[in-house]
Amino acid sequence: MMRILVLAAFSAALSAQEHGGGPAEVSIVWKWANFAILAGGLAYMIAKNAPAFFASRNAEIKASLEEGARLQREANERTAAMEARLRNLETEISELRAKAKADIVAEGERISTETASLLAKMQAHGENEIASMAKAERAKLKAYAAALAVDIAEEKLRGQLTVPTDAGLIRGFLKGLN
Repeated sequence: MMRILVLAAFSAALSAQEHGGGPAEVSIVWKWANFAILAGGLAYMIAKNAPAFFASRNAEIKASLEEGARLQREANERTAAMEARLRNLETEISELRAKAKADIVAEGERISTETASLLAKMQAHGENEIASMAKAERAKLKAYAAALAVDIAEEKLRGQLTVPTDAGLIRGFLKGLN
């Protein structure tokens, strides 16, 4: 193609010289020929390199659009997930509050039950201790009363026991042995 343009410009310049054109006319023809060669060269270079350039540029743009679409989908998915979590946040908070209230009530009941149980145990232990102390004191009192009764009886007997009574008691005892 380039050759054709060069030959066309060259033949136009020769024909202008043959037809008797002056130097100004030949100069314009050569300028047009030079322009045609330059335009043809540029057209050839553009025609040769433009499809590859535009194809690669088209592929880059297409890849960028696909990447953008993918990123948009991911962003939409993340946004939807965040919105769902935010919607569920209110219910989760109310559930946590209800659970906390229930736990507080259950803990209060457990503490009340445990306190009542401990009080009952302490009362039973106190009653048992009082009963055992009372039993021990009764036993001491009985022992003291018995010792006192023996002492009183001994004194009475000593007061009533004279030598003739003592001799009579011994004789009666010996008779009972026979």
